[in-house]
Order: sequence, then C-alpha cells, then structure tokens
Amino acid sequence: MFIGRKAKKLRKENLDLREQCKSQKGRLADLEAEVSAYEQKIECSTTHVAPLVRMIEKLCADFRYAGWDNHPAAMILIQQTRAYFDTIMFHKLEIPEFTGLKEKPDREVQNVSLVNPVPDRKTVESWRRDKAWQKVYGRNYTDIGKLPFPPMQADGFDSGKFVEFSSEEYKSMITGAKASESKRIAIEPGIDAICTEPWGYKRLTEDERGLGRVMHDYWGKWNDMEYEFYWPFCLTTVGEAGNHSIAVACLYHESILACGETSMYADTYMDYGKSEIFHRVTSDGVYWFKDERPYCMASNRQKAVIWMILHTIMDAEYPIRYKGIPLNEKE
Repeated sequence: MFIGRKAKKLRKENLDLREQCKSQKGRLADLEAEVSAYEQKIECSTTHVAPLVRMIEKLCADFRYAGWDNHPAAMILIQQTRAYFDTIMFHKLEIPEFTGLKEKPDREVQNVSLVNPVPDRKTVESWRRDKAWQKVYGRNYTDIGKLPFPPMQADGFDSGKFVEFSSEEYKSMITGAKASESKRIAIEPGIDAICTEPWGYKRLTEDERGLGRVMHDYWGKWNDMEYEFYWPFCLTTVGEAGNHSIAVACLYHESILACGETSMYADTYMDYGKSEIFHRVTSDGVYWFKDERPYCMASNRQKAVIWMILHTIMDAEYPIRYKGIPLNEKE
C-alpha cells in the first residue's frame, strides 16, 4: 500500500517536472528568438538619417525657396519615396521556370485535422520568430494601404526597453479626409512616387497590359484601373487592377490616360496633412520615438528617412510646396 502511494507520488512529480521542463524549453526558445531579433543587422543607422535630415532642415529654413512651386525639400521627399517603392516594385513578381517537368499537384494534407490543425515544429518556430521580431521592431500599420507610416507597437512589446504606445493612441494621431479639388494634380509615372506591385511575368510582358504597350504606343486606361493619391506623402497607390500597366508606364515614363484626358490623374485624392503623428513620432534610424521616447527599434532605413523628411517639412515655418500645393498647410 505504502509503495503504491509512493510510486503514484513519484509519477506525479515526474510529470510535473516534465511539464516544467517543457515550459522552460519554450521560454528558452522565445528568449533565443528575441535575442536573434536584437542581433540581426539593422538596416537603419544614424550616420545615414541624421545628415539628410539636417540638410532638409536647412532647406526648409531657407526663405529663398519660400515661393517655389517645387521646393527642394519636397523634391527630395519625392526622390527618396520613389526610390523606396521602385526598389520593392517587382518583389512579388513570379517568374515561371521552364524545366520540362510536369507540374506536381498540390501536396495533400495528411493526418491533420481540418477543424483544429496541429502546427508542425517549423511553423511554430516561424511564429516564434515573427513574435520576437514584432516585440522589438513593431508591426506595419496597414489600415491605409501601403503608406510609409511608422510601425505600430506590438501587443507584447518589451516594457523594460520601450515606452507604451497603444494602437488606439497611434490611430488617434492619424486624421485623413478627401482632398479638395484644388489639390488634384497630374501624376507623372517615372517621376512621381508610385506604389505598384505586378505579380505575373506573363501579364508584364503581354501586348495589352504590359510591355506590348511600348511597341503599340497604347497608353489607355481601362475602367477597372483605380489610382489613389495621398497628401502629404505625394504617393500614388494602384488598386487590384492596373499594376502591370503602371509598372511599364513607370519604366518608360509614359502616362496612362483615361478617355479625353491629356494628363494622368488619380481617381481619388486623400489628405493626411493634419495628422498629429507627423509632429509627435520621429526616428533616428535606429529607434522610433513617441514624444522623444523610444517605443520600438527601426528595421527599415528608407522608411525612417522618408518619415523624417516629412516630419521636418510638416514643422517648417513657411509653406513647402509640391506642384504648387503646400504640404504643411501654412497658408
């Protein structure tokens, strides 16, 4: 009787120890993923962001350019934004591989419950890395398309290193409205910043949608193509249709014209110039700050550069114009 109770107790202790060990292993894996996120090479650096910001500050303080329709600071904003979106333009493009082999059917899912699937070890590790990354670098703000807003703080942020910046407070700092008719400017592919993401090689190279437009000198716009322009980012985004056509237009500096138009225009113009976030969120290229206190680390140098140019323009003493339109509402 005594031996039976003793054995039962030992079995329970053994199970408890196993659970503790399993829990500690999971915690250790989380810590290792977090350390890895910290140790990854950060794209941004103060040596790149700071000199450019100082130049923008000088340009915005120089009253010789106060009356210019295209202020030098605005032109640098366009150049830096265009450079970023040109770099990622083809990142989703799928190139077919001609191997001569028949395509294999999709892998069948075996021994996995469709109601409550059990993730494999590789999936769990991927989730852990993503969670650790967001804890350090935050997560993209995607409520307004592809605009280069600062990252949002992740729910499980490191409170020992960063000040709290809730998603509710973040979103409350963003104010957008439809722009007035006076802000309806012409868009020039290859010159203005345009976010487009072509995904199919065949579509990119075919006659109607893609490179065939160059051969046939056809730059007309279909009814399902939609473009949105955003002040003060001076950025045009493309809807689900037209990504391949506008990518070719950017390469060859050609405007895609709707019937009766002589210049290319967006379908919608939005204005976020009155957003508080431009004045309260900054970056030195290593950290993102809310009211000069860090809330996460920076993972993308170019986004930090674009944001700090905008931040400086929005705080300028006189109107900074692009194509005659003030970006910082000083008039």
